[in-house]
Amino acid sequence: MDESLQQYERIPDKFIKHKKDFDPSTYKSIQDRVNNDPVFEQEYFNQLISEGWVKLKYPENIRDYIPGKCFKYRLNGNSISNAESGTFRSGGFFISKAYDSDNYILYKAYNGCIFPLQIADLLEVYVKDEKQEVVKFKQPTNPTKNPVYLPHPITQEPVVVYYAKKKCQGVIFQNTAKFKKAQKFGNWIFTMENY
Repeated sequence: MDESLQQYERIPDKFIKHKKDFDPSTYKSIQDRVNNDPVFEQEYFNQLISEGWVKLKYPENIRDYIPGKCFKYRLNGNSISNAESGTFRSGGFFISKAYDSDNYILYKAYNGCIFPLQIADLLEVYVKDEKQEVVKFKQPTNPTKNPVYLPHPITQEPVVVYYAKKKCQGVIFQNTAKFKKAQKFGNWIFTMENY
């Protein structure tokens, strides 16, 4: 275990945008709620499963994961932090494995801090199964002459998911990873929030 990785201060990214009603003085994190409320923990994991999250068979497989993808994890109780075995962490965005070692990875937490994570400290790792992940689109408004369609997940009828102002904007939208995933797996919904 490389203890020197733990000595650096983690500074939140000042450019991270939170929801308008976010108040850091009253916010109770998901990981605190999962670790301290068994009822909430069960509800949260049921929600994760419904959204396509799965547990990796071997935690060390996180080293081979795709940069930029989200993951969550549980600690095995052997870390320098002295967290108990099974302690849940919200994780963040996988950056990469270390160039000089297979012993740890780097990830960016939701507050913008970069963290090293020792592979030896992992009990479980959760990732989104691309095939089960539900892609969310904001309900399109303001019709234009350049609609972009996807087959409805159930009826397969064409549904407008985006109104482009110009034809080239429609092409750009169709080349996004989000659109391609919805097109490939057919698992998408409209949401009121802008994702």
